[in-house]
Amino acid sequence: MKQSLVLTALATLLAGTPRVVHGQEASSAPSSAPAPAPTATAYVPDGSFKASERPQGLAYGVTLAANLNIASNRDVVGQINGNSVLFGASFLGNLDYLHDRHEWLNTGSLAETWSRTPALGTFVKSNDQLNLQSLYNFFLREWTGPFARIAVQSSILKTDRVSATSLTYVRDTDGATTQSSRFRLASSFQPFTLNEGLGWFFQPIRSDVLSTSLRVGAGGRHTFADGARAITDEKDLRGIVYTDLKDVHQAGAELFAGIDGKELGGRLLYNLGVSALFPLLNNDHTSRSILELTRVGVLAACGMGVTSWLSVNYQLKVVRDVQLIDALQVTNSLLLSLQYTKSSPTPGAKKTDAERASERIAALETRATAAELRAAAAESKLHTVEPAALPEPPAALRTPVLPIEPSAPTDASAPTQTP
Repeated sequence: MKQSLVLTALATLLAGTPRVVHGQEASSAPSSAPAPAPTATAYVPDGSFKASERPQGLAYGVTLAANLNIASNRDVVGQINGNSVLFGASFLGNLDYLHDRHEWLNTGSLAETWSRTPALGTFVKSNDQLNLQSLYNFFLREWTGPFARIAVQSSILKTDRVSATSLTYVRDTDGATTQSSRFRLASSFQPFTLNEGLGWFFQPIRSDVLSTSLRVGAGGRHTFADGARAITDEKDLRGIVYTDLKDVHQAGAELFAGIDGKELGGRLLYNLGVSALFPLLNNDHTSRSILELTRVGVLAACGMGVTSWLSVNYQLKVVRDVQLIDALQVTNSLLLSLQYTKSSPTPGAKKTDAERASERIAALETRATAAELRAAAAESKLHTVEPAALPEPPAALRTPVLPIEPSAPTDASAPTQTP
């Protein structure tokens, strides 16, 4: 009986040994932080697979963040008397739909930052970014299939270049000058960029720690910028040189490669993406080649959650868009923000390590009890079986017994039966 219980317990423990699925360990060992929802792709052999191990149906997430910095100086050597204020707010949201082979991912972000210094005496916008994207993937195989994508980038507020005194602005095309302390660069939602893509995606690695993605296909890009201006030279002796922007329309071959992942139980997030659009069709009126007009973008981001309500985020954005402006656009952003996060619940995510351990112990006890009952029933059945019902052993294993009559004399030459 005890041996049966020990064997049953060992078999149960071996059945619960962590396994590796698509390079990701599916262990239930306790950890110091709750594990995020798994994203490794898993498929059912019969072909009715799911695009992800995440819960099927709709899922959402919302993150609100804000930061504030206030400084005041009075008669401080090396500082200007007055008050300085910098404050910002950001919004990040996602709405996803998963069903079998279908994956529809929608993301949106808005970041706004304002600052006021004693030198200017007025609030000036220093950051204003709106990004929306909708991506649909259809998994023909567990790691590849067709995709469709649409994205929007813009600024929601007008943009002015503010200075303490009136400055001279010079237009690069005809040399026309303008004197102003508040020079208008762009109106609301200007420039407005619309991107479309259609093609094939590859996702050879999908896990929490590291996910890779590659997209190849046809893409289109439309930037509506008529009336907007961009500063091109601030060191010209004539003044500050600017250029008038024009609408840009491009279509051609598009490539994208990216990686993203999580570390430290989901507190550290990182991603890196590189995209290129080769404009086989464009509205450029110069003699520049397709390679010269190729639009290249690089986006790298890293975020660290110090607590559930405090995070540090860094983002680097580099864009080469010669047809819009012949300059390399670089944006660096480092933000320490207070945040509030709300997302759709993950099944089983609220269970603690103690609860999971109790469930495992209860399962072991149940299996051991069942094994003990089966062993007891088998033993009871063995004792109740009649001897006649027992199977007769094979003839080769039976010991021959010679019949001996009690009244007959014993022959010395006859074989003797071994007791």
